[in-house]
Amino acid sequence: MFNNMKQAYNISTESLHILNNYNNGDDDLYHVVVQKGNVGSRYLYALQLLNEGNNIYVFRGDKSYRSNFDKNSPVLRLIRKEKNDSTYYTAGGHTQTWEYAYANKNEWFVGTKPNDLNPSAAKWTKQIARVTIPQNKKIKSNTELPRLSNLNYAGSSYGIGYSGNKMFRVEAAVPLDHNYFMVITGDNANNAYFSIYSLSAINNALDSNGTSPVDIRNYASDCKDAFKISNLSGSNGLIGSLQGFDFSYDEVTNQGYIYISSQYSPNDGDGGESRKIVKIPWRSTDPSEWEEVDLRTNPGTLDEDAGSYRTELEGIQLIDNNDVYLTVAYHDPSQGNLTVMNRIYRVTWSSSI
Repeated sequence: MFNNMKQAYNISTESLHILNNYNNGDDDLYHVVVQKGNVGSRYLYALQLLNEGNNIYVFRGDKSYRSNFDKNSPVLRLIRKEKNDSTYYTAGGHTQTWEYAYANKNEWFVGTKPNDLNPSAAKWTKQIARVTIPQNKKIKSNTELPRLSNLNYAGSSYGIGYSGNKMFRVEAAVPLDHNYFMVITGDNANNAYFSIYSLSAINNALDSNGTSPVDIRNYASDCKDAFKISNLSGSNGLIGSLQGFDFSYDEVTNQGYIYISSQYSPNDGDGGESRKIVKIPWRSTDPSEWEEVDLRTNPGTLDEDAGSYRTELEGIQLIDNNDVYLTVAYHDPSQGNLTVMNRIYRVTWSSSI
């Protein structure tokens, strides 16, 4: 048991989509992890970080079991660093956010602008942009995009804002009912901050401001609630690696759940030994009230047809209570832990909370 969390039971995993499988001739994505897979109404989406994690590429494929992508035709390219170019640009960076915006047609939320105030997190993005796809050209500046800024102050009306030079990363999520927008930030001390806003207010602000930054501090009245969990990430944290995020929320009762997928890469942290989804009641900071979906001792089909490959859990997408899509990357130790396969699973369980 991890940190005295309650344990989920009746855990089931179902392989839904093979995004690529390099060693088996399915080479239609790059040999890096899919940071966020998204199952849309018509298509599958795969977000990958290219050129040593500097550039954000998103690919769109069909919804077949062995999904077909064209890695030569991404629907989005946000650039931080080009090969053979000494310039550092401001559109790309490290993000695990790819969320449909439910605003105008084909608009999505994604991370942008490398963290220029925090050298220890220089590749991680610090803003959330709203982009329209497909984009035929490379985007090299965050100033070309509608975007949310100063996200270290998200939820500050509930007492959780902090200095921008301490912010490590930012992610965003939109729930099933499309009413809310959650900002997740993490700081240098491994603390995590969760803030829920009205999605319509966020989209209206982005519509009104064009490509001028939308300062989250100006929308405090649209923040429904926010809280902080200390020491959530890191090798000694309550969860450890934080990969994907999703949530449910009821404004009337101020209740809901945060879902977090967690597993280190084989080269980091605990060497990828932990493998779990954690379900956290909204505003709970006590791990004994949380639930662990233990996918190490209850792997189901995660390791099916994977031989000696080592997994790394990535993005998560909520379908229903205790029912998620989970993106899983597979590393081949015989090729220096090269990412050779990415899949999307459906994971369900019976809850203890």
